[in-house]
Amino acid sequence: MAKRTKLKVGNVLLAINVVVIAAIVGIYTGRLLKYYKLEHKPEGEENSSLLVDALRKKRSYVDLTKGLVCDDEDNTCLYKGEVKDNYISYSGFMYRILGIDTKNNIVAVSEDVVTLMYAGLENGYSKSYVNKWLNSSDVEHSGKYESSLFNSDLLDYTLSCDDKIENPENITCEDINSDNKISLLSLNDYKNAGGKSSFINNNDSYSLVSLDKDGNVYYITPEGDISVNKNMNAVFGVRPVITINHETELLSGKGTKEKPYIIEKHDMKELGDAYIGSYVKVDNYTFKVVERGEEITKLASTEVLQGEEGPLVTTFGKSTNKYNKDKKTLGYYLNNDYLNTFESKDLLLDKEWYVGNLELGALDYTNIYKETTKAKVGLLGLSDFYVNELKDTFTLTRGIESTDVISVVTKNGTVFNDSISSEHNVRSAIQMSSKLKIVSGDGSSKNPFVLGGNNEED
Repeated sequence: MAKRTKLKVGNVLLAINVVVIAAIVGIYTGRLLKYYKLEHKPEGEENSSLLVDALRKKRSYVDLTKGLVCDDEDNTCLYKGEVKDNYISYSGFMYRILGIDTKNNIVAVSEDVVTLMYAGLENGYSKSYVNKWLNSSDVEHSGKYESSLFNSDLLDYTLSCDDKIENPENITCEDINSDNKISLLSLNDYKNAGGKSSFINNNDSYSLVSLDKDGNVYYITPEGDISVNKNMNAVFGVRPVITINHETELLSGKGTKEKPYIIEKHDMKELGDAYIGSYVKVDNYTFKVVERGEEITKLASTEVLQGEEGPLVTTFGKSTNKYNKDKKTLGYYLNNDYLNTFESKDLLLDKEWYVGNLELGALDYTNIYKETTKAKVGLLGLSDFYVNELKDTFTLTRGIESTDVISVVTKNGTVFNDSISSEHNVRSAIQMSSKLKIVSGDGSSKNPFVLGGNNEED
């Protein structure tokens, strides 16, 4: 009898072990299938998880010199080194995620320089021209960048370092500015990411928010080096820094350049629905959206104008740096010879172009709005989106302290005030109704939007 009892107990224990093992296998199989489905989600299928949760799953535990490195004490994370999975696309702009802040929000910087402008940072970021350009306020013509974003409610306030840095070898971040949704990179951000050896180094030159004790602006050179500019009248590249709210959902994407994280999307039925940077086909030309409004959308050519034997190289004019349509000027050529190459030239609006003068001590970009000229074809000016994209080209911005000079985007992407009689390439700009229908295309360079009739005519 004793042997039978032992046998029964052994059978029971064996059965229990089998059940436990089966349960463990079931649990881990379920988890495996769950994460496999998340990792191999079909193209276009939405992901209902939060962006911040998806990021934290990629935390680095072994090599703390690259990837997403987290600090458990303050619950923050920073991307370090040459990272390839921190891309995020939002409202048409590509960003690189810097990390996760103390509020569990996601901080990101634009992948590219979005404009060139007089930054006016010598008195601090809060009073700067670039702050006015980035953030919307009650000031007229402010928030050019913020107003270009669809669903800006996804943004929270950005924590930015206002410390005066005497020596880049001793960078601090104790004076925190949290007054704005959009800011610029600081020396502290650049250092934390790994500087010129990190994903932040994009071979562009751009301003930092950091100043030295004398109010001189720190900036990054095209080689990725830190430098100080002592010329208060210098033009800088702008790379906006945004903070995405921790409750933002991840709709799709893997964080790679080919498949960036997507957090916003909307129907694009009219030209005014297109993102800044979208490509648009107009007759035989391809343009890029550089400004949009409820009524009017501004576009710029994606290539310099061509002559009979290559790029068209010409002068701005002979007597004034104010853009106009007088004979023997660039404005005349664009609004006659060039305009007549369009089959759909009636769709190009005869509207105002802002040509107000900038002067020493008055380099605020909003001064351009004080004077206008009317034309169907114009040029981009400083503080316009992507004005830096094509090199050795005229802008609409008049030179400082002289009617004989005009601002030119140089061959290396900086700005130089050159004589109006000098020869440079030409990049055209046009204005069209935001109500024009999008009849085909996805807005990419390979498949640009094609426009149809006006919805108001339906």
